[in-house]
Amino acid sequence: TTRQGRPFALTVLVGVSRACRGAMAAAIVATVVAVAASIGHSRPVPLVTPRSCLAMNLFADVWGGGALERQQTPPREPLLSGLIKGEVAHYVLQEKLLSLSGEDFRVRDSSGLEVMRIAGANLNVGGAVLDKLYFAPCQSTAGREFSVERRILAATTCYDVYRDGKCIARIERELFSLTPSYKFMYESKQRPSCDFRCSGSFSQRKYTFTREDDGTPIARVGRNLIEFFNDVDQYQVEVAAGVDAAAILAVAVVIDEDHDESDG
Repeated sequence: TTRQGRPFALTVLVGVSRACRGAMAAAIVATVVAVAASIGHSRPVPLVTPRSCLAMNLFADVWGGGALERQQTPPREPLLSGLIKGEVAHYVLQEKLLSLSGEDFRVRDSSGLEVMRIAGANLNVGGAVLDKLYFAPCQSTAGREFSVERRILAATTCYDVYRDGKCIARIERELFSLTPSYKFMYESKQRPSCDFRCSGSFSQRKYTFTREDDGTPIARVGRNLIEFFNDVDQYQVEVAAGVDAAAILAVAVVIDEDHDESDG
């Protein structure tokens, strides 16, 4: 049946690839290939790996906007040096299904390797509930743990980033803006100012990060289609070369938390 099954499988593949376009076509073709292999192909057919799926640049295929091609200058004191890459990097930010805090995430790179874990906690301070998130690099990632803590007294959503008891960065939701946006700034500079901001459709969890000085796109985040079939938040994250991906991921988690509260 193996040799007789080959023409049929090839015919199905050709028909599907002509009927579909972009990333959706690749996903469907991969499924058909896997089925063909399982029914008796003489040699195992390799499945599409997480790396090859993400490397297709789903953001450019589905939402447009082109690739993040421009090399950025890494910050002097990044949140995690191990997540600054020399080429465009892709990550999956996935909420854990079973979580006591409801704010636990894990981060995988395009090869499927887990590179960071995020643990949420709710601390009661004088009757006020303080949200705190712990970002811990995995063994494969260089860098030290840091935390993201919500300010109790603030006019808008504001989180401070701490390492070893020192505030090293800040995340704020823009208070006076025609369109909703969040901004990120490193505190290591002599005069801290916004380094980059993100804007887009936060209710749909689809937004873009741009440099504050020249508006260059440096990262994109989009909700994964798997959420339609699973009750967990999962995001595809694309980061330009030289960008502190940990900072992008920290803002993405803050946005998820902020809009989960407003939606709920």
